[in-house]
Amino acid sequence: MTIEVAEAEQIRQYLTRYRGWSDVPNDTMMEFCRSAEIIEVKRKRSVFRRGEAGPGLFVVKSGEFKLSLISPEGREQILYLAEPGKLIGEGFMPNDMQCAASAFAMVDSEAWRFASDRVINLIGQSVPLAFALMRHMAFRANRLIDLVLDLSLRSVERRLASFLLTLALRAGAEQGKPCVIPRQLDMNTVAARLGTVREEISRALNRMQREGILSLSRQEIVVLDLNALERVTYE
Repeated sequence: MTIEVAEAEQIRQYLTRYRGWSDVPNDTMMEFCRSAEIIEVKRKRSVFRRGEAGPGLFVVKSGEFKLSLISPEGREQILYLAEPGKLIGEGFMPNDMQCAASAFAMVDSEAWRFASDRVINLIGQSVPLAFALMRHMAFRANRLIDLVLDLSLRSVERRLASFLLTLALRAGAEQGKPCVIPRQLDMNTVAARLGTVREEISRALNRMQREGILSLSRQEIVVLDLNALERVTYE
């Protein structure tokens, strides 16, 4: 079923937040956006799995998805979380290639799907669209390289401090003032994002609480000393 113009415009607005997409001619952009189909994904169900053929590009409409790898022993490494408006490109590839990661819905969610064959056809007609997608793929590759470096060279406490510092700065943290970070992610999800287990996360949080950097409760984490949290991140 063809996407209506108003919904296609919503997709366009999401995509043009990414660099390069505003250079795509409007007629090509609208043709691309209207080629989408809406899919509904229940909590914990997959959009695609590692080893499967790539089903296409996705833009998150509602809910949240996680891109992850799961070891044979059941250990999970979350690559990133995708909220509404986020472009998921790991499922876009030629038919003879398999997905390297899996995408699961964190809650009941919806996404716009752009079939790989259709996207490839449009890329052949529009150099700006090809560059926009290439830029996004390069960005994701660079982020994955950063993740590999983080996991191999930084301690759990430094990784956790960096994660909390990012959340604090997004919440408008200021030096010398406490900053409240709501506990929106469970400990297992945080551990999977940081490449460790929940016990290590708990130990690192407790260490930072003993040092007066954080104050912990079930509902929130309060950053008491932003400077000290930043020092842990970069020491």
